[in-house]
Amino acid sequence: MGKLNYVVLGRPSLGGASSRKRWIRTILLGLLLPCLVSAQQAPPPAPVISPPRAGGDSVGEYVIGPQDLLSISILESSELSREVRVAGDGTIGLPLLAERVHVLGLTLSQAEALLKQKYQEGGILNDPNITVSLKELQSKPVTVSGSVKNPGVFQVSGQMHLLRILSLAGGLSDDAGGTIQVMRGDDGAKPVIELVRVEDLLSGKPEANEMVHGGDTINIPSAGAVYVIGAVNLPGRHLLRGDLQESTVLNVLALAQDMKRFAKPDKAVLLRKTAPKGEVQQIPVDISKILKHQMADVVVKPNDVLFVPESSGKRAISRGFEAAMQIATGVVLLGR
Repeated sequence: MGKLNYVVLGRPSLGGASSRKRWIRTILLGLLLPCLVSAQQAPPPAPVISPPRAGGDSVGEYVIGPQDLLSISILESSELSREVRVAGDGTIGLPLLAERVHVLGLTLSQAEALLKQKYQEGGILNDPNITVSLKELQSKPVTVSGSVKNPGVFQVSGQMHLLRILSLAGGLSDDAGGTIQVMRGDDGAKPVIELVRVEDLLSGKPEANEMVHGGDTINIPSAGAVYVIGAVNLPGRHLLRGDLQESTVLNVLALAQDMKRFAKPDKAVLLRKTAPKGEVQQIPVDISKILKHQMADVVVKPNDVLFVPESSGKRAISRGFEAAMQIATGVVLLGR
């Protein structure tokens, strides 16, 4: 019986090791090529819309509120364009979309991107040009500024508690002072400013958590700050806490983590910029006598500069005093 010969189509002679390697590479390339082509032809993933910030992207950017009347214009399909009012639950209904779209809290540009995504995901329009504009304003904005984490403009339909508005703005920042200003007034009337203590609000006193209405402005002034330079362990800018917005020399030294061993406490100087001329007042402070109760503690006000010299020679003291004067006059601000 004769010997059978098997023939493999396209297979080269396997006479040597290099020929076998070329044959293996050919087979692998033939298997992988269809997968690579398929991956290149696959459609791109649907765009993802990042969740918006509660107050819009910047102060003054309009955020859609409840009962607002929006004009939706679709360039590729004029029959789909129309005016819609935002429902109480924050949604709008548009033709051919299976579900209502939630637009409350979005800026107009964010709403445009979201509607474009919805029409693409539904296979209704391929790459639509959608414009969303405000036709009629029903909600009223509340502006939150000052020492909050996310200042901005927030839409209020009716009224809302102060604590809730502050939470929409991300809460108070670390440099917030002890007082919140609520400014009320519309129709060009002179605004009325109501003051709310931060301590009362955060401690849960009901009278402090007052109602905020559309058109109100909330401002949280930053806490006062003092500057300590020289022979202290933590020089720089330190915040003053409390409603009085002032402190004393010993309290400020505590914020600066006390004096260094080679300090000259009897030669300290408190620099204060006076109004209206803006001249710098020099107040000698003998910290040694204050510590020995031989002298009353000195009051420190916001933007004061406390200079504690070193016992390292007159030249070094002079340089430190010049730096303190620059800070007091506003040329240099530590910690800014």
